[in-house]
Amino acid sequence: MLNLTDKAINVIRDVCKGEYQGLRIMVQKGCSGFSYNMGLEGDSAEGDAVLEFSDIKVFVDPASALWLAGATMDYVDNSSMGSGFVFDNPNTPPPAAAGCSCSAKSCG
Repeated sequence: MLNLTDKAINVIRDVCKGEYQGLRIMVQKGCSGFSYNMGLEGDSAEGDAVLEFSDIKVFVDPASALWLAGATMDYVDNSSMGSGFVFDNPNTPPPAAAGCSCSAKSCG
């Protein structure tokens, strides 16, 4: 389903530090493609896919799992652009036509 680079795994491990069981990833589709929301979790929720990478877990809800198939999450540390998790996702839809606003029903 989802692949994590070694660097992403190490960052998640450092952030969890025994206080949390893993990381939750949620995907939302919008006008400009996907947005990824993440948060630390103590446990999985009913219906979650639980992905294990070394000694960390990633929790993904069923709707997000569809969008993450074949995706790779990495962590980049670039002093000029900041740092954070990035996704290489073959499922990312093309951006909506110019003039589309997030409240438009056609953006779905």
